[in-house]
Amino acid sequence: MNKSSILLTMLFLLGCSHAQYTEDDARTSLESKYPNIQILSIEKINQNFFEIKVGEEIYYLTKDLKHLIAGNIIEMSSGNNLTENSYKETRLDLLSSISNDDVILYPSSDPKYTITVFSDTSCPYCQKLHNEIIDLTSNGISVRYILFARNGNEGQAYDDMVSVWCSKDRKESLDRLFENSSITSNTCDNPISNNYTRAMNLKVNGTPMIFFEDGSVIPGYVSSEKIIDALKNVR
Repeated sequence: MNKSSILLTMLFLLGCSHAQYTEDDARTSLESKYPNIQILSIEKINQNFFEIKVGEEIYYLTKDLKHLIAGNIIEMSSGNNLTENSYKETRLDLLSSISNDDVILYPSSDPKYTITVFSDTSCPYCQKLHNEIIDLTSNGISVRYILFARNGNEGQAYDDMVSVWCSKDRKESLDRLFENSSITSNTCDNPISNNYTRAMNLKVNGTPMIFFEDGSVIPGYVSSEKIIDALKNVR
């Protein structure tokens, strides 16, 4: 056997010496090490990593099942943040489950984009964004408001948003609250309580929180001008 044949044989044997683990192998390994975790999904995203979704978090397990990584995985060749892409998919799944019957819509007359805004009427930065809503709608951006009380389903803010929802003209009542004007107290079946759970599932930890149609997010207030510019870059 010549040297070239020996070298090729050695490379072949070395290549075959690495076990090819599957998603089931990864699950078994993780559950044996961490029996109390609830794994939502496991997917082999490339030749090097398994992506593990546990609750609201994403982890990565190396292909040899030896290293569990917490953090973002960025593909150097493209610059794509693979972790953020997965979070976007999760956000879109959650957002798509919210019926338009549970939002207050400020439509654009010539819609090009739609943003979903988790908002609390007691939040001054939510009020600041609402003051710019005409800038958004006049630039082709429809706004879906999801109202929730960021401090939980009790207190004045919660009661106010229930009253908005149960009013005859929700947009007019919402406008009045954001103007610090009083509205008539009211109650009825409403989504405000459920919206708190939705907000927690989407990791809304501040208001306003703005979601784009591709699943990307702006956490907190930014000007309408910056929102318009950001939407132009959404693919």
